[in-house]
Amino acid sequence: MAGVFSFLGGLFARQPRESLPPTERVQAILDQIRAESRPCLHLVPGGGGQTRFGGAPEITGDWPRFGGRPMAHLARIDLAEVRAAGGPDWLPAEGRLHVFLDMGARAQDFEPEQPGACVVRWETGEVAPPEPPADLKPRSRIAPFPLTFQPRTSFADERVEIDWRGLTRDEERTLDAAILGFLSPEPAHQIGGYPRNLQGDDMEVQCAVAAAHGGDLRKVGEDDPTAAELEAARDWRLLLQVDSDPGAGFDWIQNGRLYFWIREADARAGDFTRVFGLAQFL
Repeated sequence: MAGVFSFLGGLFARQPRESLPPTERVQAILDQIRAESRPCLHLVPGGGGQTRFGGAPEITGDWPRFGGRPMAHLARIDLAEVRAAGGPDWLPAEGRLHVFLDMGARAQDFEPEQPGACVVRWETGEVAPPEPPADLKPRSRIAPFPLTFQPRTSFADERVEIDWRGLTRDEERTLDAAILGFLSPEPAHQIGGYPRNLQGDDMEVQCAVAAAHGGDLRKVGEDDPTAAELEAARDWRLLLQVDSDPGAGFDWIQNGRLYFWIREADARAGDFTRVFGLAQFL
């Protein structure tokens, strides 16, 4: 997938340096980054609402399973709270999403990219929480962690082509410091907007390619995507990003992040049966 998007290659490993007044060239780059920004919601601890990580799900039907074992209830997202906070209009305005994730038989087996390893249920009626399955492993029992929403702006800084070689040293320093200032605070739990990727910035393309070839993200190869797949990638949206977070008890291997993606048309139709889960690690 190399070369699908232009990105900054190692920029975020740098430390902030003293910012200098921007030149017109730097200002034009920053204006482009801001013009391509998207609103998003950050999920932060606290609040008196119904959104949370973990806890008991309120679902109809059977508790989701993968590989014969019950899945972890990762998150409960109250959609009325999302809408009230200014969240994406492509999500339903009512009900709640329950996000389930297979944690693997062992920690080393954790692989959310497997087909069926993440399940999202959209529920609209009042349902009593079922008893957790007796064989639900301790590592799949996630304690309730209340969340509230903070509206923020996410930036496409890694998707704006920048000719760093054409900048002076002072311009580079100014742009470097300005882009570092775009970074949102961590842990970066998020709904909508651009992902805070840790590796390649091509997850929408991976989803589009996988969807066109049987739905298995693990089989997305190194071949360049077709024009049709690149066009289809525009339809994918960041449903949920879950960061490593000691407070919530999450460590996704090497301080990684989880990303759940859905087609906008599916989300608008209330169809959450084709959500893809990905993980990136440091």
